[in-house]
Amino acid sequence: MTGNLRTSSYVGASVPFAPILPADDYLHPVGPDAHFTAIETNLYGFDIPEHAINCNIYLLWHHALGTMSLHIFVHKGQRILPHQLAADYFKEHLYLPAVPDIADFTVQAGSMTYHSRIIDPLDDILIEADDPSRNFALRLRYRAALPPVGRPGGKHFTQLLKTSGELVLDGESYRIDGHYMRDRSWGYNRPEEPERTPPYRWMTGWIDDGKGGIHKSFVIAWIDTGMLDGAEFGPDWHSHVGGADGSGANKWESGGSTPSLNLRSGWISVDGIARPVVRIDTRTLFDEDSRLLVRGFAVDIEDDQGEVHRFTASTIAMIPKMYWQNLVTYMHFMELSCDGLTGHGDLMDSFGGHHIRQFGL
Repeated sequence: MTGNLRTSSYVGASVPFAPILPADDYLHPVGPDAHFTAIETNLYGFDIPEHAINCNIYLLWHHALGTMSLHIFVHKGQRILPHQLAADYFKEHLYLPAVPDIADFTVQAGSMTYHSRIIDPLDDILIEADDPSRNFALRLRYRAALPPVGRPGGKHFTQLLKTSGELVLDGESYRIDGHYMRDRSWGYNRPEEPERTPPYRWMTGWIDDGKGGIHKSFVIAWIDTGMLDGAEFGPDWHSHVGGADGSGANKWESGGSTPSLNLRSGWISVDGIARPVVRIDTRTLFDEDSRLLVRGFAVDIEDDQGEVHRFTASTIAMIPKMYWQNLVTYMHFMELSCDGLTGHGDLMDSFGGHHIRQFGL
């Protein structure tokens, strides 16, 4: 494989995980003075690796505005999608009336009916979607594969889930039987303005143990200072930026402590127990024709017990998702390996206009 190889390293302190309660799987109240950017989110999805199928589901509540948004997209095949609308199934509605309770709710998003029920918080969740006009249907059950891991600062957690169910895509049925990393947040503001920092990267991964369980899994988030050329994107980037952006603070975080300026958060599970991440060494192989498209990736992850875990990954497919009109996220569906075992995960790289202007797509 040929391309543009970039490397970078980040170290930081061991930051304790925030406690997560079963009540955190439900909507959180906001005060009457809440800013209009106050949010609550649920990110779900699933993979069917044998058919190169990847799905992402995202719900975002704007409590102060009384609205919510919902997207579901599914893409199939080993391919680089040129646009989010090139997905085999794509449905997104940005202005829906917010449901008052998410224990058991149904949303009508155009031709698609979406239903979700929390059977047992943090442990058992059901999602169903039907769009007969598109020959699309989804029956998706989640059960906890690991306890949730609270992001430092609270109001945010990630959790590895066991997936099961059935997908009907273009009238053809597929069995769902795998894992996926959920992400949930609440209680802080998420403005749409992009931060003036190097690209923000977020990666999840899980390695199967060959017996239906999990060998290792991880979530890491970092500001990549080795990805793009230019002083404003390099290791000393913060000296070129004033205000909150210079601290690395960004819309994906609730404001808690981070391991360091550029290593924003991370955990890795060993024997089912999550450990804080204190160092990552990354090697990214970019496509020959794009400074943003990743073809291969490798990372050494050091946990707070001094153990180093080495993962390699190759891109199966990529979809450029526009979570907002002024931000695009290159969502890479990846095959991973570690310790001679294989698994899967997602690499999500987010870019604003100051990245695209200089480096294109």
